Amino acid sequence: METDNHIVKYKGQIRKSAINILVWLENNPNPNEEKVVLELIPLQRKQQDAIFNYRENIKDWDKHTFVSQPLGDTRVEEHKEFLAEHQDVEGSGN
Repeated sequence: METDNHIVKYKGQIRKSAINILVWLENNPNPNEEKVVLELIPLQRKQQDAIFNYRENIKDWDKHTFVSQPLGDTRVEEHKEFLAEHQDVEGSGN
């Protein structure tokens, strides 16, 4: 479970660094080489670090999926009865 939290963290870091690079490109339509070296390359390195960390954490990751069971007819009927009984309650918006 702890690894799952790290995966979410690293996905967020990748997303954030990608957005930062896009914003930098929008805000610097005509950059010079000095700006690229001082501003863009550090953003690229942050993204590379986040991707590396993400890749390291998903190596042995077991994906867990939840498959919900369909409701049986009895539960559906119980729910319909509940709705029928409580549908005309004052203040319910109906």
